Amino acid sequence: MYKLFYKLNLLFKRIIGYEKPLRVALLGYLSLKFKTFKPHYESILYEACLEAKKLGIHQVSVIELGVAGGAGIVALEKYKKKIEKVLDINIKIYGFDMGSGLPKIEADEDLPFLWRKGLYNIDKAALEKKVNSKIFYGDVKNTVDDFVKINKNNICCIFFDLDLYTSTINFLNQIPKIKDHLLPRVLCYFDDVYVFENYINQFNGVFKAIDEFNKNFLEFKLGYSVDHFKNFKFPLARTSIYTLHSFKNPLYKKYISTDIESDLSLGSKHIRNLMD
Repeated sequence: MYKLFYKLNLLFKRIIGYEKPLRVALLGYLSLKFKTFKPHYESILYEACLEAKKLGIHQVSVIELGVAGGAGIVALEKYKKKIEKVLDINIKIYGFDMGSGLPKIEADEDLPFLWRKGLYNIDKAALEKKVNSKIFYGDVKNTVDDFVKINKNNICCIFFDLDLYTSTINFLNQIPKIKDHLLPRVLCYFDDVYVFENYINQFNGVFKAIDEFNKNFLEFKLGYSVDHFKNFKFPLARTSIYTLHSFKNPLYKKYISTDIESDLSLGSKHIRNLMD
C-alpha cells in the first residue's frame, strides 16, 4: 500500500508542476499516445525553412535518421504540406534506417544496459505504404553516398533518432561528404539527449558523439541553440535542439538579420525591458 501511495503521490507532484509543469506532462502524454503528434518537428522544420528563405533558397531537403515505425517521417510529411504553402518553398524528405533494428551493441558508450540488438526492427512493406519519402536502408556509413547521388537541394534540418553513440558518430563523421549539400546553419534535433536522463551524460551516448565531432572537425561545429527556441512551446524538446554551423559555406556570412538600430534608443520598449 505504501509503494502504491508513494507512486501516486509522485505522479501527482509531476502533474501539478512540482517536478514538471502540467503542459510538459500533457504534451509528453500526447506524443506517446498519438505517435505522429510532434509539434517540435513542425516548429523546427518551419524555422529551418524560414532560414532558407532568408538566404534566397526555395528548395530544401530534410533528413530523419532512425525512421523505425515511421511516426516521425509521417509527421514531417504532414507538416511539409502546410509549410510549403505558407512559405512558398519546396521540401524533400529523406529517411535513413538500418532496416533490421539496432545493430549489435558492444561499446560501453552505447549503454548496452538500455539498448539491445534488433530493437525497433521495422516492417519495410508496411512502412512504405505509409510514407511517400525515400528511405535509405543500411548502415549510414554506406548509405550517405547513395543520398549524395540523388539529393539536389540544400539540407535545412536533420532529425537524429539513432539511439546509440556509435550510430550517431558514424553519421556525424559523414558530414564532410555532404558539406556541399548543407545550409550554412542546419537545425538538428537529437531525440536521445533527454531520454533516460539519469544515465546519459557527456561521456556516453549522443553527448559524447557531439563532443567528438566538435573536436575532430574545425570547419563544422554543433552547438546547443540556447536562445533560438526560448519561446518554444515544447519544453522537453527544446533541450534537444542544436545548430550545425558550416563555417566555410559560401552563404555563411550573408546578412539575414533584421536591423534593430531603431530599437536602441533609451525610449524603446526593448531597452526599457532590459532596464527593468
